[in-house]
Amino acid sequence: MRILHTSDWHLGKRLFKLDRSPEHARFLDWLLSNLIDKKIDLLLVAGDIFDTPTPPHQSLEMFYEFLHRVSTETETQTLIIAGNHDSGLLLEAPSKILVSHRVKVWGKLSANQEDHWLKINIKGETLEICAIPFFRSYELLPNGEGDALSVLKTYLSKPRTAPQLLMLHHLAGIFEAAGSEQVITLSGVDSIPTEVIEAFDYVALGHIHKPQKIAKNAYYSGSPIPMRFSETYPKSLMFLELKKGIFEIEKIDIPLSRALHIVKADEANWRMKIDGLANQSEFTPMVEIQLSLTQPVMGLIDEIKEAISKKKMELLSYLPNYSGSEKIERRHDRLFELSPLEVFQEFYKFKYPDAPEMPADLKNDFKELIQKVSNAPDQA
Repeated sequence: MRILHTSDWHLGKRLFKLDRSPEHARFLDWLLSNLIDKKIDLLLVAGDIFDTPTPPHQSLEMFYEFLHRVSTETETQTLIIAGNHDSGLLLEAPSKILVSHRVKVWGKLSANQEDHWLKINIKGETLEICAIPFFRSYELLPNGEGDALSVLKTYLSKPRTAPQLLMLHHLAGIFEAAGSEQVITLSGVDSIPTEVIEAFDYVALGHIHKPQKIAKNAYYSGSPIPMRFSETYPKSLMFLELKKGIFEIEKIDIPLSRALHIVKADEANWRMKIDGLANQSEFTPMVEIQLSLTQPVMGLIDEIKEAISKKKMELLSYLPNYSGSEKIERRHDRLFELSPLEVFQEFYKFKYPDAPEMPADLKNDFKELIQKVSNAPDQA
């Protein structure tokens, strides 16, 4: 029995102004090819299919088109749980239709614990699967009493008649976050202890975007595309093969379709660092510049944009950091006695303490703005 474990697609995700749907489309094409080439029997999607509970039409279309292709072009069964970004009810809504396409969805926690267990027989191998979507404490403790972790253990416990696999969208064990996840807790329990899940032969986790192993046979597959510039490590998913009741586990790297580069530089070396960037992805790479300056430099951002454009890349984020002497907090008891220009000059001194006086052209622009506002007709 062959299985692929993936999670955290976040369809509909944007990075600032950047639409990520071309990257997601490329990932889903690649994933479908792997289902076909590797003759995958089970596809596990461990939550956060969408980036918001109300995904845009384009994301819904992309998701259901992918399920249709899996149904018509492969023999794969698809098992899906909702994550904290998903609407469980939205995912479950077409369940009766999806059954005929070999798709099973767990959107919300059921009061009947048996609803979260599924027994599958494929190619002479039997597997018991426990699928727990993201849930909140009140769903575990409907009367508001008891211990959430103890109740969860009852959901995860079932007499073993075959190897057991758990699919879960929660924090578990000791993990390394990517920084792009929402912090979630389980009724005061920040992370599910690994001893609660260690009885399973494999644990397919979702929620953390950095691929990693957190316990014996317990893995976060991570997100298929980098969600932020800080996610510079390779993305991957997990390939499992069940042979004679034993899992063989392998990590498969996902091709990077769009590179996200961070450039940390100063006024002296930013050109050299931009020149050193490599354009090795299919879609236009995006760049974040973190630039240390002593004072504002007129026209600098235009020079940076031009240098990045020559590398066939695009500047998506510009973060200047004005270092130098410590900023002095200025307070005025006579704030309302100051003119708008004086207030603006005080703000400039606070923002750029090491800079000389405010540039004359900036001062003149501000004066013109004040003049336009003063002469504007009353719209009241």
